[in-house]
Amino acid sequence: MTHSVFKSGLLALAMVFGIATAQAGWAADGKVALFLTIKTQDGQRPALVELWEQHLKARAEMNADHVVYVFATDMNDANTVHISEVYATQAAFQTASQSPWFGAFMTEVGPLLAAEPQFAMAAPHWIK
Repeated sequence: MTHSVFKSGLLALAMVFGIATAQAGWAADGKVALFLTIKTQDGQRPALVELWEQHLKARAEMNADHVVYVFATDMNDANTVHISEVYATQAAFQTASQSPWFGAFMTEVGPLLAAEPQFAMAAPHWIK
């Protein structure tokens, strides 16, 4: 991935986070969910997993506002990771997505990416 593609990918992801945050208020009980699919360059998924463990795992474990957090490696594509999260509130999501540690993670992960991450935000209808 070239530097300009990487930079535009980070800007697009930041924009999606901003748009999603603005639209997330429609969750009936205040919870918001996000679904993220990340494709790495060939053979770079282990490096992405390592960076996730360094930057995000402990923060998710300690964050009471993370109602659900699933970090999964795709079983059919060795270069893909899926992340599903449910936050207790829109504000909790916004705080996490705008934190310096998340920005540091994205900066380090960027060169490993094969394409822009795919992102969707939703209002949970039911959670078990």
